Amino acid sequence: MIVRWLSIALIAFAAAANAAEPTPPARLLPVDEAAKDPSFVRFRNELKEVIARKDAAKLFHYLASDIHLSFGGHYGGPEFHKMWKPFDKDTKVWKALSLVVDNGGTFPVPGGFAAPYVYAAFPEEFDAFTSVVVMNSEAVMRDAPNANARIVRKLDHDILEVVNASSSVQHEAGPNDWVEVKHVAGQRGFVLATDVRSPIDYRAIFEKRKGKWVMQTFIAGD
Repeated sequence: MIVRWLSIALIAFAAAANAAEPTPPARLLPVDEAAKDPSFVRFRNELKEVIARKDAAKLFHYLASDIHLSFGGHYGGPEFHKMWKPFDKDTKVWKALSLVVDNGGTFPVPGGFAAPYVYAAFPEEFDAFTSVVVMNSEAVMRDAPNANARIVRKLDHDILEVVNASSSVQHEAGPNDWVEVKHVAGQRGFVLATDVRSPIDYRAIFEKRKGKWVMQTFIAGD
């Protein structure tokens, strides 16, 4: 079922590449449907606490035994351990997970929750493969990749076209990582990679199995 959700989403994203030029406003405000299922809210709050404590041992209690980790056939807890090394001091897993779990999502089907909202609620009329969503309501576009450069425009959850991507995904980006972008209104400039997220960056599918929620998918890319 999870693979089917991902396939449907990717087909929609690909079809959006041929859609007509979108018209302003081009924004994606945060969406969180979790409150529709109190049992999921409890599960997610517990998971957030595990992430905040960086409790690697406890984390595996929240992962499905067959968790889907790539489109190349990587499954299960041992593969998660191998890919993310959650017990290592310098692991990037906690930042990657928090950006997914802390940022809303939707119920695409009963008993299944997709997160974050940037993935789950991304509008089909935009190309998910060449777009980023501004997640910081105080973000700005500058005319050069420099924190002191002139501000081209203020941003508020805008959907932007990527001209030149950062070499770092959001959870690995730092204060010197920038994305060159184009606004739907025509302006071009640079935004911090920490302030924007691709819809095909890491996302999670949570599934309720026999009354218990688990993270069934944690995957990035297409």
